Amino acid sequence: MRAAVLQGKSISIRTLPDPSPAAGQLLVRPVYTGICGSDLSTRKQMAALAETQPQDRLPAIVPGHEFSAEIVGIAPGTDTGLREGDLITGLPFTHSHKGLQCIGLSPDHGGGLAELSCIDAVRSFRVPPGVPADLAALTEPLSVGLHAANLASRNPGPNVVIGCGPVGLAVILALTLAGRGPVLAADFSPERRTAAAALGADIVLDPAADSPFTHWDDLGLTPHPTSPLLARDFRGLPPGANIFECTGASGVIDQIIKSAPPHTHIIVAGVCPHEQKLTPLDGVLRELTLEFSFAYRPEEFAAALALIEAHPNKAARLITSRQPLANTEIAFDSLAKNPSEIKILIDPLA
Repeated sequence: MRAAVLQGKSISIRTLPDPSPAAGQLLVRPVYTGICGSDLSTRKQMAALAETQPQDRLPAIVPGHEFSAEIVGIAPGTDTGLREGDLITGLPFTHSHKGLQCIGLSPDHGGGLAELSCIDAVRSFRVPPGVPADLAALTEPLSVGLHAANLASRNPGPNVVIGCGPVGLAVILALTLAGRGPVLAADFSPERRTAAAALGADIVLDPAADSPFTHWDDLGLTPHPTSPLLARDFRGLPPGANIFECTGASGVIDQIIKSAPPHTHIIVAGVCPHEQKLTPLDGVLRELTLEFSFAYRPEEFAAALALIEAHPNKAARLITSRQPLANTEIAFDSLAKNPSEIKILIDPLA
């Protein structure tokens, strides 16, 4: 089979042996595969590793953990209601003797940037009739945003979303469809700000020109005094906001902590592999809640797929381009450098 292989500093198209599904797995033919920020982060890590290791010792990864695919084979003894020919999408997680593994981010489990891949049957979902394969490939990133929105359970709102890439836009979509407003969205990219507005954000701004932390009056929030001890008879939870960090950029968490009003619930959904510095006293004095969001729950994955079925035009706002497998390295470069790109899908069979 043909596959895009990330090794060291490069991504090349190679011919690899066809994978064989283990017990409980499906052999699938990916139809569309998305590139995400985790893929870009993995590429940076592989490039850094190439500075210290010889080429023949570098791990080789077939990326792609968000994809829709056609089932072309089912491992013997697999208990599933799915059938060959079904269009599916699924949670890209599996288990091995090494523990939890992410398909497409592990050298041991090749992902959707290939003509064939394997995925656990129990974590696969049949795509509803009428949902096109390109939109079905958005289920995984939309699940990430939905989970982050669900974690923000301390305050009903308002909501501030920092970063309008796929995760930030998914958070906005989840919030607005649930009627949890108002929503302020901030991003440097005009294309991403346009998408945020189309998905229902009430206020959209460029953080280079306007601070997202100075519009609390516009959002209907009157920050509560720092300490409820100032009110003799105060009971319950003071009103606060939700702030979603969806960039993964270095220094942003500290900036949010220093800028958030008292009693804010901060949800960190952006993947940031860098060591961060912050001053706990900044959060203690204003009683901030800092929570980190990882992936999603299976029921949220199913809910995201249902969301796509119910609102296909909104989901389609995330897709900015589609490329053949041969253009994978170009697509990675474009997503990393071009802020007008949101979600690039690769067609592994093109």
